Amino acid sequence: MNETKTLTPKQESFCIHYTTIGAETFGNGTRAAIAAGYSEKGAYARGSELLRNRKVRERINELHAENMSRNNITVDKVLTDLEHDKLMARKAGQYGVAKGCTELQGKYLAMFTDNTNITDTIKQRELDEHEAKEAERLAAILIREKIEEEHREKMNKAG
Repeated sequence: MNETKTLTPKQESFCIHYTTIGAETFGNGTRAAIAAGYSEKGAYARGSELLRNRKVRERINELHAENMSRNNITVDKVLTDLEHDKLMARKAGQYGVAKGCTELQGKYLAMFTDNTNITDTIKQRELDEHEAKEAERLAAILIREKIEEEHREKMNKAG
């Protein structure tokens, strides 16, 4: 990764902590800043500042893409998992969970936004890229939630 050369070691560490699936720092700027060595007192502000930094965002996006590729997470897989989870939730009578799955599927299809006729192919490609990034982000969140749920189950069995 050639952009890493422009980041400080702390910034690179922040990016890694921020994108580590299953870690308590995943997706949390404050925790990632503390783990990267920034002071706890200013961690919230520092995390927010880092997330607004273009080069940091680019590195985070790279690391997210690497995580998705390494874990074989695709849009098809996420949508299939959502459909499976929705069906299992309905069978278990967990209608709130089923509704959440349906909402995520609809969100991916942009069903809950104002319809705008976009004829410019460049704008359409940008929209598709944004949708793909959103699906990757949702996949990472689902993985984190599954890991946390498995951890809680293990702790309950051990306790």
